[in-house]
Amino acid sequence: MLAPRTATGPCTVTGRVLGFDNRPLAGVGVVLSYRDSSDAWYFVDSVSTSADGSFAFVGVPETTWGEIDAYLVDGDGYHSWGNTFTAAGPNDFQLRPGVTGVQTVRSAYSGWNWWQWLRVETWGSRGGATTWLDGGNGDAFVMAPDYDYAIAYPYDNQGIEWSASAPLSVVPGASVGNSMTFDQDADGRGAWIQSPYWQSGKAGTRTTLVLENWPAGYQMSFYGYSQAPSAQFKDWPFYVESDGSQYSRTSLTIPSTASAGYDYEVHVYRYDDSASYLDLTLYYQVASLKPSRTSIRRGGDVRLSGIVPTQGHMGSQQGKAKYVTLYQRTKSAGPPTTWDATKKGWQKVGSFRANGYGKYQTRLLHPKRTTWYVVRYPGDNWYFDAYTSVSKVSVR
Repeated sequence: MLAPRTATGPCTVTGRVLGFDNRPLAGVGVVLSYRDSSDAWYFVDSVSTSADGSFAFVGVPETTWGEIDAYLVDGDGYHSWGNTFTAAGPNDFQLRPGVTGVQTVRSAYSGWNWWQWLRVETWGSRGGATTWLDGGNGDAFVMAPDYDYAIAYPYDNQGIEWSASAPLSVVPGASVGNSMTFDQDADGRGAWIQSPYWQSGKAGTRTTLVLENWPAGYQMSFYGYSQAPSAQFKDWPFYVESDGSQYSRTSLTIPSTASAGYDYEVHVYRYDDSASYLDLTLYYQVASLKPSRTSIRRGGDVRLSGIVPTQGHMGSQQGKAKYVTLYQRTKSAGPPTTWDATKKGWQKVGSFRANGYGKYQTRLLHPKRTTWYVVRYPGDNWYFDAYTSVSKVSVR
């Protein structure tokens, strides 16, 4: 994890970001970071390139491992690492990619072949790149002086690794003359959250993960963090070793501190191979449903409230308001597995407005017997349709 810079230094770092065709790229976000002598990794600053593609950072500490990351407006990116910054300079760097061919063998399984865009990540001894390919075939960016490894992601939760037997030379502005082939069914490694069904619910929920198409002997481990501004990193201290079966399963508990109203990202990576950068991302939507009292006397009342994810909400920034639907039943059950909960024995109570922070509150309810409640909330451009966890109110 990157730590904020704690000291300034004597270096000025400058450079330009150029397209494959040598055009200067304006408005590109450039991030500078470095490792110190103890191998701690620090974030320095971020800037945007000017009209001629140039950027500059001042007050940068000396290092033998500086990294410059350029994030283009279309989602592509160039990365240059292993750079030396000195007080004497010159610390001037040009980020311009070469290209290599990409061919993708799509999955024969309908559940894995509906993707349109393929994200290709490439790595070399001194840099790497990110390329989004429409349809999965075309050219991917690579950075000088060489590359020897890549991952193609048809989805965030499926990745296909590729490696060369020896590094392939890269010249900025030129084609390598080589093509990488990614076979989705043969080499695609996948993962997804099988339960809870809607991949949504309260913090502290125990989830079941499915791991697909991992060869025997591969070891998978896990880390995660919330997308909330106050996110905390978690590393689960175990790994799962594949026996070569098409599918395997493991359980992970979402941290009880995960903030409601945000995605919690669960990442799956290869524990057995430090040279692998494969990193799959699964999304669990943290949504809460809490009764004002969990136990009431007959004739008493209760109010339910909670927070659901909503597009645009981030910290103090409000997002879009939406309406949620409350359901109830008097027999224990988990969240319904159909969008129309009444088909699973639930009774609709009513709809309630969730504000721009995703917060909602019901009217006073007067259950006559022990009742289980669940809230359905609609998706948007950030989040998918889902249900909360079930909440029980006992009537005694």
